[in-house]
Amino acid sequence: MLAIYSKFLDKLETLEKILLAASSAAMVVIIVYQVILRYCFNASNSWSEELARYLFIYDVMLAASIAIRKNSHLQVDFLINLLKPKQKAAFTSVATVLGIVFLGFLFSYSLTLCTAAGANISPGIKVSMAVPYASMPIGVVLMILTSIEVVLKNLAFLYKGIDKEAGSV
Repeated sequence: MLAIYSKFLDKLETLEKILLAASSAAMVVIIVYQVILRYCFNASNSWSEELARYLFIYDVMLAASIAIRKNSHLQVDFLINLLKPKQKAAFTSVATVLGIVFLGFLFSYSLTLCTAAGANISPGIKVSMAVPYASMPIGVVLMILTSIEVVLKNLAFLYKGIDKEAGSV
């Protein structure tokens, strides 16, 4: 079951990386366009900065789920590294479950925000403000999915000794 779930997340991560690469390239093009327009032609537009900002927000939320899966978030791990592998896996599982609970609350509030912002229109690109705000529930769902895998791998390590890398925090 865990292997199937991990394969699903592998495919999802591949899609996320493709979206991240495309949106990062688009941001570079948009920002270069804005800089050339502003400094070479003394003109500017409102949509380019706004679109680049919204793409960046989506990039952060997509990359956060990949960081959870790869254990790449910034953390103070001095004390955690002193623990034995099974203790480390147990601590990581508990901390990740607490993170999932927090993400659940965040998901609920972000949906409320999206609904409330839906009537507002962004000034530059003229889309509903629910579009940029939707980055939060989308990112939260992706983070919950990857957090579940982290917990499952650590529990498998604790109870069956399956994955040697699961105990890493």
